[in-house]
Amino acid sequence: MANTTTSFDTAWTEHFRNDSFRHKLSSEILPSYMMGTRWYAAKSQKVKTCRIEMAMPFSITNHQTAFFITIEVNFAAGFTEYYFMTLAFVKDRSAVDHEIAIVHSLSIDAHEGVIVDALYFEPFRKALYHQILSQKSITDGHTKLSFERGKVLRNSPPYESSKVMGFDQSNTSIEYNGKYFFKAYRRLFQDANPDLEITKFLSDESYFENSPKYGGSISWVKNQYAVLSIGIIQERIDNVGEAWNHTLDMMKGYFERIEATSIAPKDIEDILNFELRETEALRSDFRLLIGDDALQKVERMALRVAQMHIALFSNKVDTKFNPIPFNGDYTVWLKNRIIYQLNARFILVEENLSKLKGLARQYAELFVASREKITTQFLAFEETRLNSSRIRIHGDLHLGQILMTPNDDFYIIDYEGEPESTIRDRKVKQTPLKDVAGMLRSFHYGIYAVIFDEKSKHKLSVEDRFLVGEKYYRALSAVFLNSYVKEAMANNLDIGYESEIRYLLQYHLLEKAVYEIGYELKARPDWVIIPLTGIKQILDELS
Repeated sequence: MANTTTSFDTAWTEHFRNDSFRHKLSSEILPSYMMGTRWYAAKSQKVKTCRIEMAMPFSITNHQTAFFITIEVNFAAGFTEYYFMTLAFVKDRSAVDHEIAIVHSLSIDAHEGVIVDALYFEPFRKALYHQILSQKSITDGHTKLSFERGKVLRNSPPYESSKVMGFDQSNTSIEYNGKYFFKAYRRLFQDANPDLEITKFLSDESYFENSPKYGGSISWVKNQYAVLSIGIIQERIDNVGEAWNHTLDMMKGYFERIEATSIAPKDIEDILNFELRETEALRSDFRLLIGDDALQKVERMALRVAQMHIALFSNKVDTKFNPIPFNGDYTVWLKNRIIYQLNARFILVEENLSKLKGLARQYAELFVASREKITTQFLAFEETRLNSSRIRIHGDLHLGQILMTPNDDFYIIDYEGEPESTIRDRKVKQTPLKDVAGMLRSFHYGIYAVIFDEKSKHKLSVEDRFLVGEKYYRALSAVFLNSYVKEAMANNLDIGYESEIRYLLQYHLLEKAVYEIGYELKARPDWVIIPLTGIKQILDELS
């Protein structure tokens, strides 16, 4: 927020017709504000120009108006991003929920006040809820905002309460009546958001129950060729947190039980990579170390992932969702995309080598030295050896995208896809095994997060932690894969046979690990050892 107060003589509702105000807002006030938010993704990029593309008035009350605005940000690097905000003018800054909502101090007709992000202003949230229930569009010239009410809200439940959930997110989520979530998409794409498309499809056109039900949406109908997703409302899932946290606890328990016994790491059962194994088929002493409760949870997660894919495979008519085969066009797209990303990761690792120490430095150097081998592995993809189908998938599936319920069931959320990907890439149909690879990588992440946790007082040596950790990972993977493949095959989900499943899993596990390097080096460098470890192990298997 700027320290100075901007003064204008015109009324708030006339401000967006005021060239001087729009220029100051777009060139100074909003860029400064966005830099302090979690959802602005391009903080390291130099901005060339910033302009307000759409400013749609929205009535909060008879006497108060907010604006839906979209911001076009052009960067010196030559690309453009679009962001969404809601702005209101309030005289009392204490009327908003959090200081993060304060955009700029403003004086209008000698009345002091502040421009705020209206999502943090309760009267705005109430008006927004009623607008979705009404399904009435708002038009301004050749553009309009479209409000849709879904099945969850078909009985138009009255407004009771609302609150913003968390402040450290890439989107902004609002809880309504303790029963529904509205997610405002902050970064916009020139098309419908895949999160909205898939959530609505699973809710309204499939029998899949373990995903939030669609309650409605807001879209900006920019023109006859472009409809942009602004936000989605869906049912709130009663949960006890993300599966990541619960899985991490069960993984810590595994290592603690090993250290509490006299069992030698070499004597723990060793399962082959990509093996399919029933829980009951694990050796009894291994099951005691892992815990039957943990194994049952892994099986159930796999079951829900398979059921999601079966639902996404079910529509044979809608071209957005119908299954299609592998072909040459897909292969070209896949290789171009992966090689571009891979080259960016090599550059990033080389630039950060001097910051890494110990095993992380050693594995990073190995990654750079293995450039030709990794590149060759990705370029070797050949669609003619694949007979399975491609479908719409989650695209960014991991333990943090799964909610655990009080009765130990699991719900899959957040279908936006990989944050780095373009909107077009997120909608490309791929093998559902890419999502499975994402889950296996997430198990691997959790295990090595425990292994490398410096706060834990491990009794085992690093070598022994690696040994028992890998045995644990292969056991969880075997149980997960068995449950997933069993459900998939029973419902005719076309994922191929054993050799094809193994090939696609291996390919996408390497892809996922390479992708993870970028996130870790940018967000938490201390964790880059985890994807680097995964890549080393995959390379060892390929040798």
